[in-house]
Amino acid sequence: MLYQPPQVKLGIPPWSDEDLVRAAMINYGTTQQALQQHPARDISERLASLVSLLRLFNKAGGAILQLIEKFHHEAHNNNLFRRNRRHERQRLEDELQEQLYVFAASSMSLVDLTRALSSKIYIQGYHERTTSDFSDNPQHRFIQELRVDMIHVQLHEPGWQLTSGREEGRTTRFLIHPSQLRRADEYHAMAKKFIADNPAGINVALLVSQYSDKVNNFHLWLSGAVETVASDKLNDLRRSCKIVEAVGSRMLWQLMFSQFVIQGKRDPYAYLDQYLTLEEMQQVQFLPHRSKQQVDRIIELIDDNGACNTELRELIYKAFNVVGN
Repeated sequence: MLYQPPQVKLGIPPWSDEDLVRAAMINYGTTQQALQQHPARDISERLASLVSLLRLFNKAGGAILQLIEKFHHEAHNNNLFRRNRRHERQRLEDELQEQLYVFAASSMSLVDLTRALSSKIYIQGYHERTTSDFSDNPQHRFIQELRVDMIHVQLHEPGWQLTSGREEGRTTRFLIHPSQLRRADEYHAMAKKFIADNPAGINVALLVSQYSDKVNNFHLWLSGAVETVASDKLNDLRRSCKIVEAVGSRMLWQLMFSQFVIQGKRDPYAYLDQYLTLEEMQQVQFLPHRSKQQVDRIIELIDDNGACNTELRELIYKAFNVVGN
């Protein structure tokens, strides 16, 4: 019959450090479930989702700029337009098209996630900031329409435009021409204005770099504003999670050192390269071998969440066969 750990009830947060440690040691799984119900969990997870999506957005934007730079270099210096390189040229154009799709899609997903977050917590100045930066911004409205195009109508393929001459006079631009925008008559008025302001075509590199700066500045402000409003609850959640994670790590390390290392008569030094980087290994090897100073440094490097207490440290000293003081 499988062992069933006793049930524990933590009650309503905030919980004391002692209650969290006791609950985690009695029933780690139930304690983790309690953390999922913490009042700050929803806001914390929404912030984490925004960070992840912002990373995807920036990755796509960076890839677009790098692809344009590579196209420029290859076109002006390495005969990219020769027949025997046509497949490579097409690959660069295809990758640019793909990344533009990700850029437009992720930018609007950021809008959706941000709007959902704002419905869960009051952020002073949010409406004014989103209105000035986005709702009333022709560039943003164009990207919004571009995303609809690329998801529901067609994947736009920016065309290249090269300027030859001396090195400093050579340019490469990728443009989205107004003639490509089959839905343009249905666009928001501000998106139409943006197109009208760029009759020769929308410069993709300029669009991406300018809009990326605006989005990143906004999310830097937003994350700070949310942290300010919900700091007490968020900090309590982080404290609680760190304590519970430390208990889980402590139990795991105690089991590993007592049974795998000490009872198994294994040398822990043989496994250090699985946990330490090369630079950290060099730091450790510089210290007196099997000394408390050396083992303390190993613990400091590996113990990310403060799991090591006095009892565990003595067990680790024993496992490493520490000599002297």
